[in-house]
Formats: sequence, C-alpha cells, structure tokens
Amino acid sequence: MKRFFTILAASLCLTLVACGGGRTPRSTTKAFFAAIEQGEFAEALHHTTLGDEGDTELYCAIMEKERKSIAEKDGIAKVEILSEEPSMEDENQMTITAKITYGNGSTHEEVCRLLKQENRWKIDVNLDSK
Repeated sequence: MKRFFTILAASLCLTLVACGGGRTPRSTTKAFFAAIEQGEFAEALHHTTLGDEGDTELYCAIMEKERKSIAEKDGIAKVEILSEEPSMEDENQMTITAKITYGNGSTHEEVCRLLKQENRWKIDVNLDSK
C-alpha cells in the first residue's frame, strides 16, 4: 500500500509539472516524459516540434512502445535534469540531459534537443533518426 501512495504522489507531481510545460526547457522536458508515461500522446506531441503535423501516427507508435517500457519498470519515479546547455550559435536552442529514475530503481539518461518556437520551448523531433 505504501508503494501505491509513493507512485501516486510521483504521478501527481509529474502531472503538476506537466501543466506548466513550455515555459522553460526544464518544465517542457518533464512534461513531455509525464505525458508519455500517462499515455497522453496528444499532450506529448504538444511539447514537440512535430505538433499536429507530420507523421504523428509513427511518433505515437514510438511513444506507445516507450509507455509500455516505462510501465514495465513500474512507472517514472523522478525526472532529474542533469544539465542544460544553451547553443552557442542560437539562443533559441538548448540541449538538456535528463536522468529518469523508474519505480523499480533503474535509471536511464536521455539527451533532448529543444527549440524555442513561438515563445515556447519544444522537444525537437526528428523522425528520420528513430
């Protein structure tokens, strides 16, 4: 029962972070992973440069695979931002390294490139590299 409340609290924290997505590269990154974990792919796409255009069907299939992987690891317990590296050439680009800690204790580092579009930070999606 204690584990249930821990997972519930972590999910609520991630949901609250997701509501503020787009303001900073940090909040966008956390909101993106929270949306994937919850299977809210339209919300996850909202945090990407792909948006509602492009091959969203392919990207939703990729996110579903990731959602299942997250579930097999007992969900996301924490997303920690390890580094934020602004681009030297363009102030509207940033690279973030995030450490994802799963409910089963395993971890994974993910490097995300973000672009600022229309005054919002978005995860840069390149389907050619998937």
